[in-house]
Amino acid sequence: MRKLIISGFLFLFFACGEPAEVVTDTAGSLVSADIATDPVALLTAVTDAVFAVEAVSYSIALDGFFVDGDTTDISVAGEVVLQKGATTDEALVFADYTLTIGDEVVPGTVASDGVTAYFIDPVSEGFYFGAIAEGASRLVQNAPQGIIMVEYLITTEPYGAELNAAGYEMLEQETIEGSLCFVVAVQMPPYTSTWWIDAETHLPRANKISVWGPDGLGMEYTVTLIDLDVEAQPDPSIFQLQPPEGYTTEEYTGAVSVGSAAPLWTLDTPDGGSISLEDFRGQVVIMDFWATWCGPCRQVMPALQEIHETYGEELTVIGVNTWEREDPAAFMTDNGYTYPIVINGDAVAQEYFVEGIPTFYVIAQDGTVAFHAVGADPANEEALAEVLGTLLAE
Repeated sequence: MRKLIISGFLFLFFACGEPAEVVTDTAGSLVSADIATDPVALLTAVTDAVFAVEAVSYSIALDGFFVDGDTTDISVAGEVVLQKGATTDEALVFADYTLTIGDEVVPGTVASDGVTAYFIDPVSEGFYFGAIAEGASRLVQNAPQGIIMVEYLITTEPYGAELNAAGYEMLEQETIEGSLCFVVAVQMPPYTSTWWIDAETHLPRANKISVWGPDGLGMEYTVTLIDLDVEAQPDPSIFQLQPPEGYTTEEYTGAVSVGSAAPLWTLDTPDGGSISLEDFRGQVVIMDFWATWCGPCRQVMPALQEIHETYGEELTVIGVNTWEREDPAAFMTDNGYTYPIVINGDAVAQEYFVEGIPTFYVIAQDGTVAFHAVGADPANEEALAEVLGTLLAE
């Protein structure tokens, strides 16, 4: 299967919006001044609205492009059904899609019933399934980024990252499918996330992600939710896929299991030395598989630096540089990151079942895996904090 670059939302710095006057919508009804023009109030309202939704269905219209030397258009059409679970990993997900990248058409279907995840890949005629507990939730991440609006699945604070963003800008109101929407651009370096929020229901109707690096490489796409139904009552069977006739079937293991021994490794450091995982027995270790060109990887690094500075000798953060194109040591220096990194980590990434970055493992003091997560997701931040609190209290 293809390597995945996981996008998501993470913890940045808080900036308050300014208060404004009371306005009216196109029908002349009173709209809260805070909701209409204060981005923090608007994001608080959408947080409350999304948190109240148990299940949702919608059609997808995604259009955008990415620049990686050349400019390539991307689009996605499909159907999505989501239902909250006890945790984000246990959420119920179904997405049937057709991704078009330039002239290439890539269809697929993903699903999860909260216990088992599934991926139907018509390109390879492969049917993949696996236990969520074994990291198979990554199968769902084969869906094009953006089409599964994870905010509907987060069980704590769906827009927590946006509410702690670097800055905001309220844009001109627009109409989507006949519904007036407030529009807010949220600065979350290295990207901007723009949301179209229904003025009446406070539900998200569209989201644009713009990610650009200093080298001019990056991407921009807008996903619009069509025929949004927040009163959906999905049949549970939709979240359990069956292999199409003639497809090969493969059980998927996506992670080293929590509680099992972490595979040992020794890797070089940029200064010519080496680091072994065994060197840190007795400490808690956070392993972050990353690359300089990966936008979501860059997002998590300030938080990892903060953890590195906060815990000292009780805990070691190690960046395992993987699939690299540039100079990781220079990137660390230029950005003021001081936690240790190791290079040429591709073989170790394979041993740890890494297919998307950033991928995190927490290794307990006894050398066993205590936690595993993929992507820049607020739910990952919360789960990581809980795990570290437990391990460091022992």
